[in-house]
Amino acid sequence: MSIGVQHLIALTITIMVEFNVIWIIIRKKPLELFIYSVLVNSLTLPLATYGYYYVLNNLFLIELIVVLAESLLLMILLRLKYPKALAISFAANFITALIGFLWNSLA
Repeated sequence: MSIGVQHLIALTITIMVEFNVIWIIIRKKPLELFIYSVLVNSLTLPLATYGYYYVLNNLFLIELIVVLAESLLLMILLRLKYPKALAISFAANFITALIGFLWNSLA
């Protein structure tokens, strides 16, 4: 499988998982939440991947930066108070990272 296909699969899984986490917490306007999930993850996942491979080979720090960036984007897009946006971002990225670890450990 090519690296491009692998990244597309990772992006698709990330969007679906994080959308579901956001929807479970917010519980309104699922189409809007899905679009926001696509927008946010289409920005942060490629940057995080690039950052991990070429800038900072430390997954913990990359994930921390992603959580902070996504929490700001969610706060703005969903008009949430920052603590709630941070909690959503942390939960979504924790679950996504856990799935990634499990996926890579089985591969």
